[in-house]
Amino acid sequence: MRKQQSEYGTNLWLSASDTYKWARYEWPCSFLSDRRVFAAFDSNGDLVDLAIDGGKGDQDCPGDEFSAIVEDFLGDAHPTTQRRNYV
Repeated sequence: MRKQQSEYGTNLWLSASDTYKWARYEWPCSFLSDRRVFAAFDSNGDLVDLAIDGGKGDQDCPGDEFSAIVEDFLGDAHPTTQRRNYV
């Protein structure tokens, strides 16, 4: 996992290993398991960019799962403290 924060927002990169390990313990039957994820949020916490596996293939994912993985990996680094529904 890698994150980059600035006054303009937060970027999050998750490797296939990150999503696989997360799904194994937190989200059985995960759509994102073993996939690379990039997500960018503005300073208000709104999603402004999402790429799954580098933007190749299906880019849709369940909103509740995406919200959960963002909350678990970003935690307090995310502008909001409540789980948000992005998709």
